[in-house]
Amino acid sequence: MTNFRHFRSLSFRQSKNVPKCRDLVIAIFVRRLYSYQMKKSANLGRRSFVMLGSLITAGIFAPRELRAIAKGALFTENKIYVCTPCGLDCDKLEFDKPGTCPVCAMPLIEKGATAAVSGPGSARFPEGKTSVQFPFELLANGIFFQIQVNNKGPLTFALDTGSFNSIVASEIVDQLGIQTGATSKGLGSGTSFTTSQISSLDFLLPGDLTLSTKRGAAISLGNLSALIARRFDGILGFDVLGQLVVQIDYQRRMITLHDPAHFEYKGVGTVMPFTFWSNYDPQIEGEILIADQSPMPVKIALDTGAGGTTLTTPFVTAHRLTESMKTLQSPDVGAGGGESVKWEGRGHQLRIGSLVIDRPLFALSTDTVGSLAHAEFDLNLGGNILRRFTTIIDYPGKRLILEPNSDFHKPFASDASGLVLKAEGPEHKTFIVRALVPNSPATEAGVQVGDIITAIDGSSSGKYALWEFEEELKKSGRVVELKLRRGQTSFKRKLKLQSLL
Repeated sequence: MTNFRHFRSLSFRQSKNVPKCRDLVIAIFVRRLYSYQMKKSANLGRRSFVMLGSLITAGIFAPRELRAIAKGALFTENKIYVCTPCGLDCDKLEFDKPGTCPVCAMPLIEKGATAAVSGPGSARFPEGKTSVQFPFELLANGIFFQIQVNNKGPLTFALDTGSFNSIVASEIVDQLGIQTGATSKGLGSGTSFTTSQISSLDFLLPGDLTLSTKRGAAISLGNLSALIARRFDGILGFDVLGQLVVQIDYQRRMITLHDPAHFEYKGVGTVMPFTFWSNYDPQIEGEILIADQSPMPVKIALDTGAGGTTLTTPFVTAHRLTESMKTLQSPDVGAGGGESVKWEGRGHQLRIGSLVIDRPLFALSTDTVGSLAHAEFDLNLGGNILRRFTTIIDYPGKRLILEPNSDFHKPFASDASGLVLKAEGPEHKTFIVRALVPNSPATEAGVQVGDIITAIDGSSSGKYALWEFEEELKKSGRVVELKLRRGQTSFKRKLKLQSLL
């Protein structure tokens, strides 16, 4: 849209002698033409598009020439190459010929090219099997299970469709004897961070499935450990998942990984084709409705590694959502130790294919760096919505299949306390009040920033991970008693929980 606005102001200034109705017709034609060219992967680039607009409105091109342009016969532009493994940060660096990335030495690909139908890794199923199935834990809406890495383990790993690389926490690479190579910059939630290459990783999953990659990475995952209150050792990403059909039964807490050559879907779920955002992350189309506004189309990136669903900063800004929606502060952390600045709000509906999800909760990003600050997609679809389905990601077939489960119609519970907490201490069980929502149950009870919560309803806070404790504070209508410490003084406060969204 930015480029089209630039064309419009340029062409109309240069065409004062052209009838206004012709200006309008031509502007509409060229805008649609550009959309056509982009969809067909033709060679009409954005700079050529701006120049073309000026020539058309000046009367240089007749209908015959316009038809030729529509067929891609005029205005070629050099190809641009980028590095996918380095992520969006390296996409800022554009190259005019193929080769290797100067940052990480991986092959460059043509910008906008469709990703390969599989990741750069390999999969070896047990003899005689074409699928394996194993249980997982759902922690903070994330998918966690135990695996071995390079014959060491067990280690706690997450399944993350939002990561190109498979990752080993930099905190444990030395004790695992893993050698790291060149470093580069990556982008996560609210931050850029340093990632180191790992040239070879072998993962042994439950069911004796072996996945291997030569595009692994080492990144700090310490801040993510605070959320689940246990050591978070790594992530399985697109480089190994991209060659499989991944089936996640959130209700039964079971994962099934299929050999795509033997997978045939016979269910009744909603089947949607997807493209690859940034050449690794499945992206689909949808719509959201906010209050009384008209439906807004959204480009949706699938992210099983995200506990919540987030609208990106450019989308939030363009639609002024922080002004038009009632919001609550909702800080978050991501890979690399970054903290993301977000606000939580409630939508009216999210529509995905034929599925309609009522009154979902969205985080509204205000990040200025990181993956959520980019305009290549609008909505990062996370576990708070995905857990309402059996989710099947057919990477080679480029299909997303969603089968609603019994949680589909359950309401989305928001915070009912007004407490914004952080977890500290060696086991991440010390809950500190980092912020307060004004005019909330917490402020009415006299809780202050910096207070430490040591118990809820007589149960020690040490029994909970942070996300579990926050779930207790979403039970609107209850009265809970908190035991707190302020300096050397301990005291109790009762909160009458009331949903704030």
